[in-house]
Amino acid sequence: MLDFAIMGLREWDSRRPDAAGEATADAADRWDDHDLRVRERQRQRRPWYLISASLMLVVLVVVVWAKWSESRTEVQLLRAEVKQVYVEAETLRTQANQAQQRVALLEQQVRGLIAERTEILKKLEEAGIEPPPRKVVPKRPVRKRPLPAHP
Repeated sequence: MLDFAIMGLREWDSRRPDAAGEATADAADRWDDHDLRVRERQRQRRPWYLISASLMLVVLVVVVWAKWSESRTEVQLLRAEVKQVYVEAETLRTQANQAQQRVALLEQQVRGLIAERTEILKKLEEAGIEPPPRKVVPKRPVRKRPLPAHP
């Protein structure tokens, strides 16, 4: 059956002993010799270049897959890190906006207090009362707040 698959239907059919029963011992020996030669040629004709190329391809695929898997893991870690950086940046942006709003509110309150003080001083001058002496307050250094710890 193996010979049939190797040689093909036509070649096998033409080399077999006659179907009418004219097979002789000589024809059978030739057939056996032919089988041996075919098998020897098959053993000698192993495609070693193809085998080695296949093995090298397998090694290459394994290496590429390992590197791809490693880079995929790194990409996932970097995406998580970028996401965390965006969250921190948004938090800082929100804090900066809140601080600007507080500064604007405090400036508005200071302007209101200065206007109120100026108005009171004018009323005192109009009434002929001498305004109280101004207190000289030494400037204190600005207290620095510690930076918030990052989680």
